[in-house]
Amino acid sequence: MKHNYLLLKLLSLFLCCLFWSFSTFAQTIRGKVFDSKTGEPLVGATVKIERGSFKQATSAKLDGSYSFKNLQPGTYKIDAKFIGYNESKDDVVNINEGATVTQNILLQDANTQVNEVVIAGSANKATDRSARTLERNANSVINILSQNTIQLLPDVTVGNAIQRVSGVSIQRTSTGEGRYAIIRGMDQRYNNTLVNGIKIPSPDDRYRFVPMDIFPSEMLERLEVVKALTPNMEGDAIGGSMNLVMKSAPDRFIFDANLSGGFSTLFSSSRPFTSFSSSGINKNSPAQINGNDYAATFKDFNSSAITSNKQLSNPVSSTAGFTIGDRFLDKKLGVILSASYQNIYRGSNSKELTPNAAPTIVPAPNSPQFSDSYDRTYSTQTQRVGLHTKIDYIFDKNNKISLYNLYLHTNEYQSRQTSDTLGLGLNSTGLSKQITISNRSTFTQQTVYNATLQGNHRLADKLDFDWDGVYSIAKRNQPDRTDFSYDANNAVNSAGEVTASVKNNMALSHHWENNTDKDIAGYGNLKYSPKIGNTDVEFALGGLYRHKTRDAYYATYDLTGGKATLYNNNFDAVPFYFNLPSDGIGNNNKDKSNNYAFKEDINAEYVQAKFKLFDRLQVLGGVRIENTLQSYNTEQPLTYSQKNGTISYTDVLPSLHLNYSLSDLQNLRLSYYAAISRPGFGEIVPYNIDGEYYKQIGNPNLKHSTSNNYDLRYELFPGGADQLLLGSFYKNIQDPIEYFVVTNGGPSALFVQPGNAQGGATNYGFEALVTKYFGVFGVSANYTYTHSSITTDKLLKIDNSPIVVQQTRSLQGQAASVANASFLFKSQKLGLDMQLAYVYTGERIAQVSTYYNLDFYYHPFSQLDFSFEKKIVNRLSFYGKVNNLTNTANKIYLKYPHADIDSKQQEFLGKQDISGQTLVQSDYYKVSFLGGFRYKF
Repeated sequence: MKHNYLLLKLLSLFLCCLFWSFSTFAQTIRGKVFDSKTGEPLVGATVKIERGSFKQATSAKLDGSYSFKNLQPGTYKIDAKFIGYNESKDDVVNINEGATVTQNILLQDANTQVNEVVIAGSANKATDRSARTLERNANSVINILSQNTIQLLPDVTVGNAIQRVSGVSIQRTSTGEGRYAIIRGMDQRYNNTLVNGIKIPSPDDRYRFVPMDIFPSEMLERLEVVKALTPNMEGDAIGGSMNLVMKSAPDRFIFDANLSGGFSTLFSSSRPFTSFSSSGINKNSPAQINGNDYAATFKDFNSSAITSNKQLSNPVSSTAGFTIGDRFLDKKLGVILSASYQNIYRGSNSKELTPNAAPTIVPAPNSPQFSDSYDRTYSTQTQRVGLHTKIDYIFDKNNKISLYNLYLHTNEYQSRQTSDTLGLGLNSTGLSKQITISNRSTFTQQTVYNATLQGNHRLADKLDFDWDGVYSIAKRNQPDRTDFSYDANNAVNSAGEVTASVKNNMALSHHWENNTDKDIAGYGNLKYSPKIGNTDVEFALGGLYRHKTRDAYYATYDLTGGKATLYNNNFDAVPFYFNLPSDGIGNNNKDKSNNYAFKEDINAEYVQAKFKLFDRLQVLGGVRIENTLQSYNTEQPLTYSQKNGTISYTDVLPSLHLNYSLSDLQNLRLSYYAAISRPGFGEIVPYNIDGEYYKQIGNPNLKHSTSNNYDLRYELFPGGADQLLLGSFYKNIQDPIEYFVVTNGGPSALFVQPGNAQGGATNYGFEALVTKYFGVFGVSANYTYTHSSITTDKLLKIDNSPIVVQQTRSLQGQAASVANASFLFKSQKLGLDMQLAYVYTGERIAQVSTYYNLDFYYHPFSQLDFSFEKKIVNRLSFYGKVNNLTNTANKIYLKYPHADIDSKQQEFLGKQDISGQTLVQSDYYKVSFLGGFRYKF
């Protein structure tokens, strides 16, 4: 009831403000303010009228319109001004009694010239209008979120904000936060991440893709999703490329600051937040400290993460950030510094069924059965620190140099409390209702650092050269993840009464994971722009070289308290010891392939040309060649056949982009490009680790994926922030990477291994996006339909020996429908911006099963969020962000009727809500709030 009441209050506030402005007055002067060259409305332009001592001013709305109402009849002077434009001359407007006069105003663009250095006014880079201009003038298919749009969104990380882009869905963490982006149904492995056009390494422990929740969204100038690659872009982005353009040095002094606090309604006195102390956690394993031959004992471990657990009711989240920048030395030196800090408490209440490694043949072939029923609570505290600086110096009109630095760091503390029903009926101890209680404490640190030195030079009248020198490093450390569990057994009589209770069978594990990914790279681009005949032509050539090194460490120590030892809630009294056999020294990480060093050298060269074939048709085409050389070395002994390995390949990637201007405001684009996707580092190395259901092993013979990609899009930019985009796409993927079950020593020895689907895969669909403003009201909506197809081998169990069959399905993570809708109210007169944002992601595969017809599917997910910002005084405003108003749960289903599950398994199922399917997981996050103040100078 409280939740519904809150939702009604928020909707009422939104609707009241929407209808605020509906009033009519006599004698009105109205019109729009336009760019005299492009005809675009100038949002926010100041319009003034004057008649004798009477003066009044207003601002142009989102469609460029303005109005002055309830005026006295007479003659008025009217003028307008806008940053970066020449102020209009005084115009005279006569208005009679009862009349409405329309007066449109045209402003001319103005550049500021200082000591032969032309610096275009940059005050508008943050606006939606600027984003639309970049989309319209782009060389290929692109979607952009502006800084102003990102600021108003209900999201505080890029991981959540990116789901608002057309055709993009997200993979969520256990707390509902967006972490990885799926572009047009292409899993995160098929996309890359750039910062200011430079590829950055990933802190992920096994893969190349970058977790997007590590980026605070307030540090961005804009977010670009490039969906068709040009030859001068790195070619490993079959799905698309996410370019995070960070705030750059301004042409005047700026200072912005914000501070907020909030909470999640998930946590209360009845469901507190569980925290633990990380101060006593061992940063290194016993083997790292004492050497691989050291025989560890229980005394070498610190279990403070388990024993320091404490309960917090309603913990307070907080965020803070600032940006300061200016230009010095006669506008030649530009400096900007931006910092962000977030301390966010999130969590979830989760119920989950775990299937057995293999299905049964009762009552039918491939009938699922379950081994565990989990009831889990997640408590996660995430601390994010973001810092970036950029310094640029303009020597003269021909030479400019800049230095960019980015530092990102997250500390994530997660406590997972689990009750696990292991079996039904009596067990070997004569006890029933065996429940395993477990507590896992995980402390994860992730860091990304990037330094880029860049130069832009005009070598001659039509010859330009730019270069980049890059150093980047990404780290992920998970020191001493601690798992403690014990069995709580109850003997129950025929009346259902508990007659005996035994806590025993204790297990304890300590686990370390560390990896470092380091890049040293150089980029260079040469452009020559002659006039051939009557046509301006731009020739470009260039390339890059990147040397990457990656190191990974993995170790697990498993201890036991003994099955016969009783647990009396006193952890320190348990006599833990190693349950041999292990490797004889207490280190159960016996497979040394998990510890490896990886090197990768990439050199790429490209040539491209851009010209007008005729007046309205722009052609951009060329070819890119990428050479990849990889090598790895594990800690396995020399006698191990796959101790090390070397892989090399070359890819030729042509592309062609046609842009036909139907008018100054309309484009028709047709694009083709070839792209690749390299496997993750951990997938190539012959690692061997325990997975959720099977052991997971690497594949040194894994091939990289290639794809031919086609795009067709119609674009209309009527002015301001308005736009209409209609497009379609088609991708033909060769050697897509999927996970397969392989055998090693018979059908009972099953492993999951990455491999290439031999038949390839296809992915196609269409996109529609519309943004339209009506004065102070606006609507922005997009919809993407995607269909993909891949055929892989599956197991069908009809007796004790499963057979191999083929099954055609969609790609993992691909949803048929993805949609967004935002309803906006923006009034400069009231100083109020509001947004009600809805996002929908359709059904998609969550986990590919090794067995026929037993894939797990995400249920369609929809979320409603609300945000606003209200100006209090001239430079100070109050803002709020409310997420998941409808308390939407993330649910996973097995497409198997739960009524057909074997009767012995029925008690596992719990509450079911779809008759033709089986609910196997549900995660509830509840509503979260943030509110604070923003100051802009």
